[in-house]
Amino acid sequence: MYNILIADDERWMCEGLKKVIEKCAVDFIVTAMARDGLEVLQLLEKEDFDLLITDVRMPEMDGITLLKEMRNRQISIPVIFMSGHDEFQYARAALRYGAIDYVLKPIDKEEIRQILLKIKSQLDAENNGLELTTTTDALALSPEELHQGTQLVQKLKAVVESSYMEELSISRLSEKAGFNSSYLSRIFKLETGKGFVQYLTEVRMTEAKRLLQDPRELTVGMIAKKVGYWDEKHFSKMFKKEVGVSPSEYRKDKLPTR
Repeated sequence: MYNILIADDERWMCEGLKKVIEKCAVDFIVTAMARDGLEVLQLLEKEDFDLLITDVRMPEMDGITLLKEMRNRQISIPVIFMSGHDEFQYARAALRYGAIDYVLKPIDKEEIRQILLKIKSQLDAENNGLELTTTTDALALSPEELHQGTQLVQKLKAVVESSYMEELSISRLSEKAGFNSSYLSRIFKLETGKGFVQYLTEVRMTEAKRLLQDPRELTVGMIAKKVGYWDEKHFSKMFKKEVGVSPSEYRKDKLPTR
């Protein structure tokens, strides 16, 4: 069983996350909770923890300052950051200083479970004397790498906006760019606030809505292919999920009656 330290100035958040972790049942247990970075450092001096999950914004000492101080003190346990949707700059800084991952509030149980499973595999391997390339230090990004990643994301967005009708995937694009797909996915989400697939879907649906309002009245099947979907049924399902109505209903509502 691996020990987790949770840090958040809101006690209810700590208690809620503790319950989520208990329900995940992935060999982790919350053994301590702290209100800010200073309290975290005090606990780290007294007890052994295998993982720290901390909020970004806290009084006395925030999460970023805490992580920097941990690195100065050669404390290298994995760190996960929690942040709000409007705190991506903080999350980027967290990754630069070696955070292993970050999650958005409100906390999603399945997301936490998947992250804990990944960290458990890493800890299991380390305890068995195996070397992993996905250590905390390996995941730390320099300012130059972050800048390079930011530029790369802008290029990716341009590719999506010009080639959304083609078969696109983050793995294929990262291979062409010479980047690790996990790294690129992480940077893309930090820069845009959404995953690559969601971004691609939104671009496709925006174009689909434009075509559905075209007076030439292209068939739904033709529009599906023009925006990158070869299966009309799948396109219609995705359209309704994203827009709230079917393509036909959208067209009927938008086109003027004759």
